[in-house]
Amino acid sequence: MEKLVVEIKNNNYKKVIKKTRKILNICDNENKKLEIISNGKLITKEDNIELYNIMHAINIKDKSKRYSFIYDTVCDYIDKKYLECNYCDFKDDVCVFFRNHPKIMHKDGCCYSDARGGLCENLKNHRCQIKSISCKLYSCEYLRNKKVYFKIKDIPLLKYFFNLKQKYILKYSFFKPKSYVMYKLMENW
Repeated sequence: MEKLVVEIKNNNYKKVIKKTRKILNICDNENKKLEIISNGKLITKEDNIELYNIMHAINIKDKSKRYSFIYDTVCDYIDKKYLECNYCDFKDDVCVFFRNHPKIMHKDGCCYSDARGGLCENLKNHRCQIKSISCKLYSCEYLRNKKVYFKIKDIPLLKYFFNLKQKYILKYSFFKPKSYVMYKLMENW
């Protein structure tokens, strides 16, 4: 397999990230393997995790496997950010939003929905049993007011690898397991 070599100059990772869609199209249309070089060597996760994941995703030629890698990587990234930053500030299974609104207080935060008639069926023992990217991308009113949200346009793996219909599916498939979302993504590429 031929290679497309992209060299990063002056540690300008962002410039290369902005060219992701162009690089992706070249690699897919011409069946090339992407290598991103920085300081004379292939980049690693330690150099720039975003760019490394982009390179890895581009080099997965099977669309289903590529989408699965992206889905898992983005879910893990968002989970890690929520844990590191403790955005929801759970105490006794009640998030900060519901603690500040005692008249509507519910346990388990966003997994509770009056519209759905209670807790999400995927929640068992205060843990989600599925990887729902839509649920992970969601931010409640409290978090949005604190400027805590994850937008598809701010996550290169979502922004550059999916079309408009697919982005809609990723954003609005609440409470759906990965298998359902993957099926819909493959149906709409």
